[in-house]
Amino acid sequence: MTDSIAVLTDFIGRIRDEGGRVCDGLDDELARYQAAPATNTICWLLWHTARGLDAQLHDVLGGDQLWADEWAERLGLPLPDSRLGAGATGYGQRPEDVIHVVAPVQDLRAYLEAACEDAAALVGALDQADLDRVVDDSYTPPVTLSVRIVSIITDCLQHLGQAGFLRGIAERAAAE
Repeated sequence: MTDSIAVLTDFIGRIRDEGGRVCDGLDDELARYQAAPATNTICWLLWHTARGLDAQLHDVLGGDQLWADEWAERLGLPLPDSRLGAGATGYGQRPEDVIHVVAPVQDLRAYLEAACEDAAALVGALDQADLDRVVDDSYTPPVTLSVRIVSIITDCLQHLGQAGFLRGIAERAAAE
């Protein structure tokens, strides 16, 4: 295993751990809290984090997304894929649809953990030559696989940070 692979898989583990911290003791009702109309919920942020990791890694590395294999049915979101944003990942989803992305917190956590386990296995199977491969030449400089993976990880950690922040707001609002 190269040092780069070890760092990337460590960061994937941090996504799993941070998701666990957000979910620990979080009840399903609080997970639906919106700080203001047309804003994301904790449910949506957890789902979008797992979907982003699952979809984007499989997009650049191939293979079947966990979403299609198991999680779409298991989570049973009350919206068709066409209303779940680009690639059914939440990207560009309309605010009126965001509030319908609701599932039990423990199921959302399980999807995020499964996506992290899958991601760690996918990334762990790579070598430095794989990481140096250009996956998008529409940018200057072209985007390599390692840069794309870092971008995916960053996006996941940002959304989990938002979920943790929103949980703090929701808990304070519930206590008032």
